[in-house]
Amino acid sequence: MRYHLILFFVFQLLVQASSAFGQSYTTRTTLSPKLQKQFEKVRAQVDAKAFTEAKTGLNKILQEDPNFIDGIIWLANIHYDEQDYPQAIKSYQAALQLGPDYQPRLYYQLALAQMRADDFAGSIPTWNQFLQREKKNPELIQRAQRNRADAVFAAEAIKNPLPFQPEKLPPSINSPEHAEFLPSLSADGQTMVFSRLVQGQEDFFVSKKKEGIWQTAEPLVELNTPFNEAGHCLSPDGKTLYYTGCNQAKSLGGCDIYVSYYRDSSWTAPANLGAPINSGAWESLPSISAAGRAMIFASDRAGGVGGRDLWLSRQLPDGKWSAPRNLGAKVNTKGDEQAPFLHPDGATLYFMSNGHPGMGGFDLYLTRLDSAGNWSVPQNLGYPINTRANEGALAVSLDGSRAWFSTDMEDTRNAEGIKLGRSDIYSFILPEINRPKMVTFARGKVFDLQTQTPLAAEVEVLELASRKVFYKAKVAEDGTFLVCLPLGQNYALNASFPGYTFYSANFALAEVRSADQAYELSAGLQALPQTSDLVANKDQAPVVLRNVFFETASAALRQESGPELDHLADLLNQNPNLRIQINGHTDNVGTDADNLRLSEQRAKAVYTYLVGKGIAAERLAYKGFGETQPIADNNTEEGRKVNRRTEFVVL
Repeated sequence: MRYHLILFFVFQLLVQASSAFGQSYTTRTTLSPKLQKQFEKVRAQVDAKAFTEAKTGLNKILQEDPNFIDGIIWLANIHYDEQDYPQAIKSYQAALQLGPDYQPRLYYQLALAQMRADDFAGSIPTWNQFLQREKKNPELIQRAQRNRADAVFAAEAIKNPLPFQPEKLPPSINSPEHAEFLPSLSADGQTMVFSRLVQGQEDFFVSKKKEGIWQTAEPLVELNTPFNEAGHCLSPDGKTLYYTGCNQAKSLGGCDIYVSYYRDSSWTAPANLGAPINSGAWESLPSISAAGRAMIFASDRAGGVGGRDLWLSRQLPDGKWSAPRNLGAKVNTKGDEQAPFLHPDGATLYFMSNGHPGMGGFDLYLTRLDSAGNWSVPQNLGYPINTRANEGALAVSLDGSRAWFSTDMEDTRNAEGIKLGRSDIYSFILPEINRPKMVTFARGKVFDLQTQTPLAAEVEVLELASRKVFYKAKVAEDGTFLVCLPLGQNYALNASFPGYTFYSANFALAEVRSADQAYELSAGLQALPQTSDLVANKDQAPVVLRNVFFETASAALRQESGPELDHLADLLNQNPNLRIQINGHTDNVGTDADNLRLSEQRAKAVYTYLVGKGIAAERLAYKGFGETQPIADNNTEEGRKVNRRTEFVVL
């Protein structure tokens, strides 16, 4: 039985002496001796959690004395704790009708019951009644004010419901006997890691999607321990797992953040991230940015706004993490904020909170990062996504159309009829108003073009307009990589490895409005020749410079070409014996002579740029081929775009 039954009983003893005279109700002290004896038996039944017998006993007493206000209150409390809110409301109202000022805190309990019964509008005047009467307990007043704000929000929200059709994930993920929660997915949506509560212990489970069907989840045996593992975040490529480990050996606090990597078909031994991310306090529920260089997590460390706050740490050039910074009072409240999910767009943060106005309990919110680096006022995701149940741990697909979350919305009860509150994982179509910017991804493999051996190359992605580094990392030992690319920008990708030519790709996403296309890249690198022969190597295939751009029908280089040509200059500086020829090509639009002239002028423009960067002219040659060497169909615009290219070959 919850504590408020005992608290109500104690409080009644204090007020009964002053309210025993001039009243229209009976209290425990004015009850007949016979009924007092029966009431003591009821009290013992409540202590023994024999609620059915206690209700029967109270109803017998109230049949003999309908004005026994303490009995009505006790009956209301039992109904409330059994989550029979309509009956609880009826009993609380009956008690208040008998004695409006007998126990002012009954208004608080009645308002809670009304909210639990989804009568948010009806609870608002009840909260007002309580706040008019309660003057001594500032903590209780603050809770009532917050609950009233929730009621005001919820009353309006249910008038304007959002489209919401949650679909419970299949039994391969949701088990009938356990709670599942905290879903985290790879960028391609084919891998899900979640937590399952088994015999009071939180463990990791993973499910793979095959032909559109989630397979039976298996435990992550490499990471599960006799302690709790949960609060996790899977990197976009599915190969790094940041998670919360509690009561682990050599931990800094009760719960710390750890990291593990998927290598050679298994997960590595977890490593504690250490200070400054972890401290002597509670750290949990990390969310890593798509580029892996920022982490938002929950902590109750000193210096926060409320209980559990959201904090941000950035990865420094040396691989260490910066001192965490609180997200501030606009996002964090006096309550608890946790379970952050930073969408791969890098600007939309979803989280759960019980401190912002909502439907009650933990609701889901989003806040957006503006161009000045400030977070917006959090936006409740709305009803019926949020309900009076606890919603939490949202994950959102790259294109923003679908979300996954855990909730205890299902009315699962035990043999005694008590709601179990066991959560399951659901997915749903995210309403437009709650969607992030759309994101696609590029996935590829870097390898030796001749031997097909994987290369653990460095992959760098630039935002072409600003030349800002968007992503930079060394790829996995198997040469694979995955980069998330928010729409609305043009990007240049470069993959390089010492002793090899580089690979470049261009993603023109500034005007794209759909993220239904992912990019699959085969990044073959050519080993550089070990001699300085002046004879062209016939085995060397041309390296296309996909991020070299010219003005239309002109040999004038556009400024976005700078980063790609600087990479080429760096390659030449790092390999002083290397000689190259720059080749220019056009499509078939125009005359042969004009195209030949334009292609040579464009090749010469690249030659001139490199000479300007200090590359000796004798190491360079250039040649135009016009439209004579197409590599795609000139009958389509896409094909003609591919044929208009600049490339180099090793001499």
